[in-house]
Amino acid sequence: MEECWAGAVEAVVYELARHNGESPLDRGAALRRRVLELAGDLGLACAFDQVAAERGWRGDEPGAESESRVHARMRFAAGMGTLMAA
Repeated sequence: MEECWAGAVEAVVYELARHNGESPLDRGAALRRRVLELAGDLGLACAFDQVAAERGWRGDEPGAESESRVHARMRFAAGMGTLMAA
């Protein structure tokens, strides 16, 4: 489950980076680590906001929306797991 969570965070932060003109060669792994590092103290939504501020990204998507997309990816993954088991 933790691997799936990390993958969802990585996918969302990578999409944000791409939207802001960055092309991380590690597909967002370093950005994911930074978001998760900050999330321990701030919570996930604030961590996304903080990373965006650190990187100088436009404020097109608030951290709460990014967090919501992470949760949506997790629900989708859980649903796919259920379908695959059937």
